[in-house]
Amino acid sequence: DGVTWSTTDPLDYNKRYTISAKSLGLGGVTTEKVAFQTQSPENLTMPYLLPGDGEVVGVGQPVAVRFDENIPNRVAAERAIKVTTTPPVEGAFYWLNNREVRWRPQHYWTPGTKVDVEVNTYGVDLGDGLFGQENLRSHFTIGDEVIATADDDTKELTIRRNGEVIKTMPISMGKSSTPTSNGTYIIGDRFSHLIMDSSTYGVPSNSPNGYRTEVDWATQMSYSGIYVHSAPWSVGSQGYSNVSHGCLNVSPGNAQWFYNNTKRGDIVEVRNTVGSTLSG
Repeated sequence: DGVTWSTTDPLDYNKRYTISAKSLGLGGVTTEKVAFQTQSPENLTMPYLLPGDGEVVGVGQPVAVRFDENIPNRVAAERAIKVTTTPPVEGAFYWLNNREVRWRPQHYWTPGTKVDVEVNTYGVDLGDGLFGQENLRSHFTIGDEVIATADDDTKELTIRRNGEVIKTMPISMGKSSTPTSNGTYIIGDRFSHLIMDSSTYGVPSNSPNGYRTEVDWATQMSYSGIYVHSAPWSVGSQGYSNVSHGCLNVSPGNAQWFYNNTKRGDIVEVRNTVGSTLSG
C-alpha cells in the first residue's frame, strides 16, 4: 500500500538491525522480519567544538567547529551545524581554512546572550566519501563586554569593561623589523607559563629575528603567536619604545592581572603601529 518507514536519527555505523513488520489481511496477522548490517565508512572525520559546554565567553567569540580532515562539501557541513541564540541573533558562517568553519553574529554579542550549538555530523556525507564521526553539543553564555585598546601613540593598553576603564598599563609592542599588526584580535587560550619558539612558524630560533623564550602569564591574541605576556626584561621600554617580536610586553604584575581579568572571546584592538592591518 506504499507505506514507508524511516528512522528519526542516523543509524549507527557497523551495527546489525532487525525490522519486524506486521500486516493484517484476510488470512489474519502476518509478521515478516528483515535483518541488515550497516557498514563503517572508510574515511571518518571528528569534529571539535568551541566554546565548550558551560563556558562564559567574550563578545567577540565565534562558534568554531574544527574537523581533523579537509571538508570537500562545505555546504553539507554548514547544514549540519545549528546555532540557536536567546535572544535571536543574525549571523553567518565563514571558513577559516579547509578544516575549520566559524559562525559569528553580524556585530559583537550582547552580554547575557545564551547560545546553543548542535553539530549533527554523525552519518552525514561531507563529500568524497568523508562522513562525520560524532555529534556534539554546547551551551555557553556571553559575559561582560571587555575591550582592550593598545595604542602605539601612547604605548599604553587601556582595558574597558562594559564601557568603563578599569585598567591602564604601559606596553612595548613589536619593533620596527617585526611590528605588531593593527586591527581587532580575539583572545583565545591562556597559559600561566609558556615557551615561545619562533621556529614553530618557520623562523629559526637562532636567526636574527628568532627566539626561544620562557614567559609567564601569556594571554593569546592570535593563532600566529601574538600574546600579551610578562616581559620583565623590557619593563624599562614599556610605555616608551617598541622592542618585542610582535607581542604586547607588559610587566609581570600587569601580565598576571590581564590573565586573571580577561576571558576567551574578549577583544584587543591594536592601533597606530607601523605594521600592516589585519584582514577581516
